[in-house]
Order: sequence, then structure tokens, then C-alpha cells
Amino acid sequence: MRHHSSNPPCYEEDHLISLELGGNPTDPDNLWPEPWFGNWNARDTDTLENTLHRLVCHGDLSLRDAQRAISVEWVNAYKQFVAPGTR
Repeated sequence: MRHHSSNPPCYEEDHLISLELGGNPTDPDNLWPEPWFGNWNARDTDTLENTLHRLVCHGDLSLRDAQRAISVEWVNAYKQFVAPGTR
């Protein structure tokens, strides 16, 4: 079931490529309204962003690969880097 809301506090303005991974803070193509509700929400992307940032800083993942992973299909990136083995 898909949830929708027209209530702005139910969303955060998020960056497709997070600032901590070198994303542009003001480019409209890098901004999107991300829900705080439902499966795969803002809390999950925040966790993924932090994980990718840590991997890049430790030299375990290139910045380019981290940017590609989160911008192409972030749910798959979450499953790969945060919670391997989840479906």
C-alpha cells in the first residue's frame, strides 16, 4: 500500500546525492521531497548516507561509486551496504 500526504511536515527536502558525498546543495536536480512515512523513508536514506560517507572516508568505497549507488537506486544501495541479505 502506498501512502501519500499533502502535509509538508510529512516530508523533508533531501538531496539525491547527499552533501556529505559531495552533492550540490542548491541544484534543483539534486533536491526532492522525501517522505518521513512508509517503507523506505527519510530515516533509511539518512542511515545510508552516513554509511556511504563512512565507507568513503575509510577508503572502502570510492566517492564516485558511493554517489552512483545512492543516485541510481538508493533502496538497492541500502540493501547492499547497510543491510546485506534484506529483500
